[in-house]
Amino acid sequence: MRSDKIHRALKQGMNRFEMCQLVAKGVRATHKTGGRFEDTINDALEFLGSHKSDQKSMHPASNNPGAKTLKPAA
Repeated sequence: MRSDKIHRALKQGMNRFEMCQLVAKGVRATHKTGGRFEDTINDALEFLGSHKSDQKSMHPASNNPGAKTLKPAA
């Protein structure tokens, strides 16, 4: 099921925007003419969910030392 693949990919430490960008890039790179896009998307999500990646290559706000914290409005 695709939602399981999405949750596995999100557990790798990336945010939703980054996951969508990586899936789109993977689909563009690996899609074969005549094939179903759904299968190619599932393959990209499967790879992201099972591939162990270096956390330094990802950009979550919590691990970014230069990220500014927002203060609530007064």
